[in-house]
Amino acid sequence: MSRIAFFGIILVLILGTGSGYGQQCKLTASASQSVLRTDERQNIFVKVGVTGFEIKAAEKRTPLNVAIVLDRSGSMNGSKIRQAKEAARCVVEQLNENDVLSLILYSDEAEVTVPATKVTDRNAILAKIDAIEAGGMTALFDGTTQGIAEVKKFYDKERVNRVILLSDGLANVGPSGTGELKELGTKSGSDGIAVTTFGLGESYNEDLMLALAAASDGNHVFITNDSNMPEVFNAEFKFAAQVVAQDVQGTFIPGEEIKVLRCLNRDIDRDDNQITFRWNQLYSAHERYVILEVEVPASSASQERTLGTARISYRNMVSRVTDELSSVAKVRFSDSREECERSVDKEVTQDAALMLANLENARALSLRDAGKVTEAKEVLEKNKQYLNEVAGEIGGSARLKAAAELNSVQADTIESDDSWTTTGRKAMRAFQGSTNTQSVQQPVR
Repeated sequence: MSRIAFFGIILVLILGTGSGYGQQCKLTASASQSVLRTDERQNIFVKVGVTGFEIKAAEKRTPLNVAIVLDRSGSMNGSKIRQAKEAARCVVEQLNENDVLSLILYSDEAEVTVPATKVTDRNAILAKIDAIEAGGMTALFDGTTQGIAEVKKFYDKERVNRVILLSDGLANVGPSGTGELKELGTKSGSDGIAVTTFGLGESYNEDLMLALAAASDGNHVFITNDSNMPEVFNAEFKFAAQVVAQDVQGTFIPGEEIKVLRCLNRDIDRDDNQITFRWNQLYSAHERYVILEVEVPASSASQERTLGTARISYRNMVSRVTDELSSVAKVRFSDSREECERSVDKEVTQDAALMLANLENARALSLRDAGKVTEAKEVLEKNKQYLNEVAGEIGGSARLKAAAELNSVQADTIESDDSWTTTGRKAMRAFQGSTNTQSVQQPVR
């Protein structure tokens, strides 16, 4: 089995799958431990999780408004451009007259080959795809900007609005910094348009592509083999067709004397002591969550405290109304150490451990970038030990053990300059991003 295939299998175990809950999403706010020791100030974790309700494949799906933005620079010549064309065809052939499609090509500059239009003349669109040829430079920023502009023409809260961006190389025409692309993604996401980025091969900038996707709440996928492009594009279409909620706005209001120290896996905003966060969309039977570390003041035995109240609102894509949900996380206090230990929430503890390890995984990557190979390897090996220890403490966890094994593989990868500079770093960054966002797309193919 190849190392990349191994990464894909491991990620399925780490991310899990989730479950459906009828025609309304489910919100839970849960503490990593529901009974705490008395008379001690302590830090615990709160998981605020939202799971999309399940829809059947046969049900009428939400219409799509999709811009396909393809790199047709000179490096895409040969099998890459042939597979990219086939991938685009696969998407077009699954769209119907209620969907909107645009096609943007970019090399020295961006070209809107198919302006945003309802898919009523499929053959005309396919002919445009067949005529694509590779050549020139890589104006990635301009291509993405044009894709977003085309989606905006038919933007509708009742549609899934998305840009699908493919690139195999470094942006070398126009803005090319990670910060500039992140800013573009942030603006797109705030407008309700997610940008999914597909990085192909060994030469693209994974930091840039991941920042763009994460900022807009899209997926990021590292594709090692161009023959897998049709499969990956197909998967993106499948998930886009399973969006059940959009414009998910979340808040967490801490209880009295409870202090939120940090969020482990997502950017949050603070207003006084109120925490706000958002997701662009939720998928059928899929959970997304934030892990908050909170400080709880010393309290007496039998006292109960509210850690906080979580609230979300979202646009239900089936009922077409705005749903609002709330959930309260509480703890109480006891002198019994055994009672405290029995109150550990295994799922919250598992997910918090995954996010803590992911932060350390990112630190290891930074150390490796700085040439500190030995230190980076030590971090990853400690990660493996930590994840296995937590798995043992909660009575076993396939996801934690899978993450531990992946950290072990990464520890070996960073020692090889060849593996690191070609696929190792890209796979590691994609893994970090997917873990943080609970991405539905596997990060490597």
